[in-house]
Amino acid sequence: MRRIKIWLLCCCALACADQPDPVETSAAKTAPAVEVPPLQDYGGIGGDFSLVDQQGEPFALKDLDGRAAMLFFGYTFCPDICPVTLSKMGRVYQLLGEREKDLATLFISVDPERDTAEKLQEYLAYFDIGAIGLYGDKPQIDEVIGQYGGHYSFDKEEGQTDYFVDHSTYTYLIDEKGKVRFLFRQSDGPELMAAVTQQLFANGE
Repeated sequence: MRRIKIWLLCCCALACADQPDPVETSAAKTAPAVEVPPLQDYGGIGGDFSLVDQQGEPFALKDLDGRAAMLFFGYTFCPDICPVTLSKMGRVYQLLGEREKDLATLFISVDPERDTAEKLQEYLAYFDIGAIGLYGDKPQIDEVIGQYGGHYSFDKEEGQTDYFVDHSTYTYLIDEKGKVRFLFRQSDGPELMAAVTQQLFANGE
């Protein structure tokens, strides 16, 4: 009988240990999904620019008419960073819900030799997020990437057509006035990107 009582006490102790603390459970339910950092003022970088979109039409940042934007540099032959970023933007739009229409995605090519208007159309259509593909000649690209404090370099030999481009991986959140308000790293997830963007929208209301 004594052994049975001891066994029952042990079972009760284990059962109690498995029960979550009601205070901790309540806190977990109310904790935010992500910690949202504040918007920043990057006064030294950014600004308006003029390039050409994937329809062959002139484009300037001011043409967004008060829409916010996510801007990043890349190229259509990019094996990893660019497709991952574009895929993340698809999730960002889902998380934004009705506000997705207030955010544009700007994909600026740093590979003018291969990224023609037709190539940008074909590439961006695959992601189906309405991204605006932008390109220009090398001096134009150099000017824009300099404005945004970015970089790019080619790993190629003369005449080579299959090559990689090393480029900046930041995604720039630009507000309705054309100012850079946040820099997302490649490791930042869509939940954080959407939350910071919602903060931008809230501040603008």
